[in-house]
Amino acid sequence: MAKKQFIESNFFEGYRLIGIVCGLPDFRISHFINRETELFLKKKKNFSLSEPRQPVFSWYFYHQEEQHRQFFLIQNKNKAELLMPSLNNFDYLLLMYGNFSDKIIEELLQKLRRIPYITAAYDQNLATIKEGDLLIARNEQHTTN
Repeated sequence: MAKKQFIESNFFEGYRLIGIVCGLPDFRISHFINRETELFLKKKKNFSLSEPRQPVFSWYFYHQEEQHRQFFLIQNKNKAELLMPSLNNFDYLLLMYGNFSDKIIEELLQKLRRIPYITAAYDQNLATIKEGDLLIARNEQHTTN
């Protein structure tokens, strides 16, 4: 009898998440993040985790082609609604995909924390977040739309 072989993979491989506490509207915080980090986040179609796509949250995207990295700034709080209830302390989520070393993440966190309007910015472990896999799946789906 032949043995079955399974390929083990990490669903979260290549993804990093930073939670951001900031009371500014999305267009203002994206401006300050772009200026301080030299990213070029641009607003795209609104985002939602649920069907029938209500409520909606702001979604910004930037692709660093030369480093093969993608950045997604996602609004976590929209009035009284939360995108990810398990991350209710954060106003915005900076989801990143690509090759990010811990040093790169630490440098990015330092730049974000220098923005006077950002109260806090913390690296989050996606594997421990209840809706982490749903966030990645919906984000990938949203990117292709």
